[in-house]
Amino acid sequence: MIFTSCACRLQTHCALWPLSSGLWSVSRGLARRRDEYYERLDAADAPRQGDLDGRGNLSEKELRRWCEWFVGICEDQVSFMTRMFRLNEMKTRIQALISFRAAHDKRIRPEAALPLYHLFLAGPTARGEFQQMTGLGERTARTLLSNLIETGLVTSTGHVAPVRFAFPLDALQFLLPELYPEAASRED
Repeated sequence: MIFTSCACRLQTHCALWPLSSGLWSVSRGLARRRDEYYERLDAADAPRQGDLDGRGNLSEKELRRWCEWFVGICEDQVSFMTRMFRLNEMKTRIQALISFRAAHDKRIRPEAALPLYHLFLAGPTARGEFQQMTGLGERTARTLLSNLIETGLVTSTGHVAPVRFAFPLDALQFLLPELYPEAASRED
């Protein structure tokens, strides 16, 4: 039974990984309802109950109940993560982060907010496009991008490679406040 549950969780984790890039896992939901999880797994392995309960040795009715319960756990966890991320508010949170950083670090400029939001939505972007989105002159935009990379808000695999949005630890209190509230009280 323990092996079966571990294999089930591992298979589910691996199957769902491409959908979330590891940001979401059903394991949290299963852990929160651990006893029920084991009971339902055990029931899914129950022998067939009469001639109308599937074709194999195991109960199709109990397997169906397990699957419905499991999908319910997945839906619950997706709802939880949706509340934690509140992605529809990300533009406002990025603007708040940049305003805060610009007030405390003169190397960060308010013009960075919109290109950062673009990186968040669109993914990797050519450096020249990012710089153009700032609306700043070429040299100023290049300096701003370098400062964003240095502070960890933007990342890149090389000097000419596209840039990507990043989630540095000291920005999480702005970017993902519900998911990582400890960042607000973290001391460096």
